[in-house]
Amino acid sequence: MQIKYLISKLEEKYPFYLQEEWDNSGLQIGNPEDELRGVVLSLDLEEESIDLAIEKRANLIITHHPYLFSPTKSIDFRNSFYNRLEKAIKNDITIFAFHTNLDIAEGGVNDNLGEIIGLKDMKSLEQGKELGLGRYGNIEKINAKDFLSQVKEKLQANEIICYGDVNKEIEKVGICGGAGASLLDDAISLNCDLFISGDIKYHEGMDYANKGLIIADLGHFASENHIIYKLEKEIKKIIGDEVFTFSKTDSFRTFI
Repeated sequence: MQIKYLISKLEEKYPFYLQEEWDNSGLQIGNPEDELRGVVLSLDLEEESIDLAIEKRANLIITHHPYLFSPTKSIDFRNSFYNRLEKAIKNDITIFAFHTNLDIAEGGVNDNLGEIIGLKDMKSLEQGKELGLGRYGNIEKINAKDFLSQVKEKLQANEIICYGDVNKEIEKVGICGGAGASLLDDAISLNCDLFISGDIKYHEGMDYANKGLIIADLGHFASENHIIYKLEKEIKKIIGDEVFTFSKTDSFRTFI
């Protein structure tokens, strides 16, 4: 089986045409026509994920976040940013990213996040789009603080930064894996009681809390890392057991 066969099967579920205009999902480096030996899944392209691929003789790494994002005119291996790509190239490892296409698609990051935390009747949070970024749905009425304690445990988040009155009872919840501040107005207009995302700035949190919305910042990592385990199960159904995951756990924000 060639690498491109697996990618085509994944693209059927998470098509690249869904990605945002500014995104760079798809092939990062490598040769999709190589015979597939194994897959490593990682939220980001890490040294450890490359080392795991080398150890397991896997020649495909699938990440959520693209490593190559901004246009580049040259790749100079004296620049430490490109060290990971150099190591991958020297070990014949192909790298693909499934980013906003995986966020938006049915069954992707946001649907999986909503399923984990127990949302019912989910719909696109991004208004004007039947299939867009984020989701919103309903839960049984519950105290927001109690609900967020459950979310923290289910997603193995280190901490949750909250804005607003977490002692209120909630029923309608908006979510966006990763950075979701652009959807705060959507959450307000849809009368969400709580919005769960990552990378919420202080003033954004305060301003929207003053409008009555409770905001929970899980951190970028905890709100998205769950997807690699869903992909692991899906890919194993296609290629068998040569699928491995690497996760640093929620260690990107350090609380001292």
